[in-house]
Amino acid sequence: MTERLYYEDVYMTEFDAAVLGCTKEGEQWRIIPDRSAFYPEGGGQSGDRGSLTVLSSGEEIEVSDTREDGDDVVLICSAPVADGEKIRGKLNWEYRFDRMQNHSGEHIISGLIHNRFGYSNVGFHMSSDRMTIDLDGEIPDDALAEIEQAANEIVWKNVPIRTDLLSEEEAEQIDYRSKKKLQGEIRIVSIPGADVCACCGTHVSHTGEIGIIRIISHVRFKGGVRMEMMCGRWAYRYMTQLFGQNHQVSVLLSSKMHETARAVRKLLDDQSMLKGQLIGMRYDQIERKAEELRGCGNVLIFVRDYTPVLLQKLTARIMEQTSSAVFSFSGSDEVGYKYAVGQAGGNLKETVQAVNSELSGRGGGKPFFQQGSVQADRKRIELFFNERYKDILIVDM
Repeated sequence: MTERLYYEDVYMTEFDAAVLGCTKEGEQWRIIPDRSAFYPEGGGQSGDRGSLTVLSSGEEIEVSDTREDGDDVVLICSAPVADGEKIRGKLNWEYRFDRMQNHSGEHIISGLIHNRFGYSNVGFHMSSDRMTIDLDGEIPDDALAEIEQAANEIVWKNVPIRTDLLSEEEAEQIDYRSKKKLQGEIRIVSIPGADVCACCGTHVSHTGEIGIIRIISHVRFKGGVRMEMMCGRWAYRYMTQLFGQNHQVSVLLSSKMHETARAVRKLLDDQSMLKGQLIGMRYDQIERKAEELRGCGNVLIFVRDYTPVLLQKLTARIMEQTSSAVFSFSGSDEVGYKYAVGQAGGNLKETVQAVNSELSGRGGGKPFFQQGSVQADRKRIELFFNERYKDILIVDM
């Protein structure tokens, strides 16, 4: 059995212990100490990391994870240590404190939601930089913003977070959150104004240590809501990244940082207007070219930056002016070409099959009109059509 020092002092970062057992697990080793400040994974919180120093030799060994096995705490280590050896454990404190901040912040959010809506936290996962919480009911956007505001108010009040170990009889006298029926001694974590919950994890001693609480996303999920949130250092890093990105946008748009959304909207409106003007110009260009090619023979046309819709429009209009075949290509030698081909009353099926075969293409359609793309340069395309249509007219637009 391992004595769990993290319950006696959650801020303990170093401790001495003796090795009770050591077994190999793949490329790593499972070491069981007689006492441990390393917290094992549980309740959505990942196990602690850090290092062990063998006191007799000074050898330092990495601890990459901490797990629970019955009454034992198991340290997953990079090397073995003999039974009975004295060791000194040292936590990766940044790793632990990040999880203490976030676990405590999660309790505040989940508790406030439970108090207001009666919803339960039915899923909780802590990754390397954020938490995912699943709730069994939907929450309006404005209410979620209010919950976040209230959570941060509790942080700013810096109220104490109390942990009590209660018997079943004592626990029955209070109203607390729990995902399942508990037996034996029950560990209750209480945050005034926010939450009373059964929990085996580690928490900060006062809410002020949590830092900022930020809900970064929420979506409907299985009849409820799935939220992503972060607290403390994780939230600070995330918001610093957002600040940096917004600063770059403000510089590019020559706008104030709190007005970037308005500047982007204006940019998009201007872009939409210019796009409409460009399409109008393209249609005028198509009409002029169709009139210019009235009555021509077979024609091979190259254009740049035409969408498939414009390419289809170009081919169809020229088909109206001639009974011959029209082959339109848009693109470049670097990225390949899209095509639209047609002939009023004609059958270009065999020609398109040859195009796809010899020019690394794909596409299809009706016998008299087909669309697709090829991965070939202009020289190969021209050579292909010159060999099949000796009098074909090649046109640039």
